[in-house]
Amino acid sequence: MKFKVRVKRDKGYSTYEVDYKEGMTVLSLLNYIKENIDESLSFRHFCRAGICGTCAVKVMGFPKLACKEPVIDHILLKDEIVIEPLDKFEVIKDLVVDHEDIVEKGKKYRTWLNPKDENIPVDKDTEDEIEKSADCILCLACQSYCPQVLEDKYAGPLYFAKMYRYLIDPREYDENRYDEAIKEGFIYHCLSCNKCNNVCPKEVEPATLIRKIMVFNAKV
Repeated sequence: MKFKVRVKRDKGYSTYEVDYKEGMTVLSLLNYIKENIDESLSFRHFCRAGICGTCAVKVMGFPKLACKEPVIDHILLKDEIVIEPLDKFEVIKDLVVDHEDIVEKGKKYRTWLNPKDENIPVDKDTEDEIEKSADCILCLACQSYCPQVLEDKYAGPLYFAKMYRYLIDPREYDENRYDEAIKEGFIYHCLSCNKCNNVCPKEVEPATLIRKIMVFNAKV
């Protein structure tokens, strides 16, 4: 079965005709195009197991992990698949976007644990909550799809999802260290539209965690 693929490039779109192979994912499709049709096509990938987040692209307008997204789901509905780079990020080449700003903002909001000296136990419920936030693989899907990112200095769902883990972690030394980050990140500009929840491939549910931060912050 042949189908068409339209890929956003630096200068417009390139269209390719490809034979479908059983089990083909968007990543294996891109690899096939690069190896057999157009070696100039650029995209990013690494683990191929859905845990590194580097292969995220837009497929038919929605952020997806290329390594986990089945091609068959799309060609049964359309005779052409459209693949584009993630929104809200500077495009380096073709489907490759710049991640550097994510790293710098991570430093700005200090998204890491600042542990106390003593060994503090974590109860099972808190551990489960921490694990949910920690499942974020930095694929950028939520940031790309959030309508508020780049508006009004809103930090975006990625950072607040990361912050949540350290806000509830009893091992954190400074319980108030995120007060300023929450304010600077304009958390109350979140629209609660749940778009970030809908596209997160790891079901972290950033919008849900943002609402929990708001409740937590109101109690402090």
